[in-house]
Amino acid sequence: MVNTPGKHVFFIANYSGSVNIEINSPDAEVFIYGVYIGRGKDNFKLNTIQHHKSGNNVSDLLVKGVFFDESKFIYEGLIRIDKKAQKSNAYQKNQNIIMSPGVFIDSRPFLEILANDVRCTHGSTTGKLSEDMLYYLQTRGIVYNKAEKLLIEGFVGDVFDRMKHVGCDVSQITIEGPTLDKLWMSNK
Repeated sequence: MVNTPGKHVFFIANYSGSVNIEINSPDAEVFIYGVYIGRGKDNFKLNTIQHHKSGNNVSDLLVKGVFFDESKFIYEGLIRIDKKAQKSNAYQKNQNIIMSPGVFIDSRPFLEILANDVRCTHGSTTGKLSEDMLYYLQTRGIVYNKAEKLLIEGFVGDVFDRMKHVGCDVSQITIEGPTLDKLWMSNK
């Protein structure tokens, strides 16, 4: 629950469960960031709610995932803007990369807007790494596995760059499990 103005940052990594954030204060800026790395038979289910109960505030959600092997990710996100929450500004985006044919992703963003003077956007994208980008990197002398790794590091790194932009120290953040280097070795 966010009851005070100012910046509020939430970070989740490989978490299954619900994240329900009620925004009760004008001039609150709420940032929700998430990173998922699925491998083996990992099965993640995430439900988020950005509930604007008062107006003149911001919520910004970005969750990115990279999934290998037979991992699964099910995401459902809701932006709810109450009738009295005029001048709210809400953003919700989930992006996923499928690295193996056995991966299953189901991503569903929703809006429930009861006010008439708001700005809300939401979206979801799921796909594979771009063969054009991989080819381009290979034409520059980068081997295929290293090109994959670079693209994924850039994809996931966007979350940490955004966190830095809002003033977070991301130097102490680690994601459980193997590093990307170890993950590459086990998937090749």
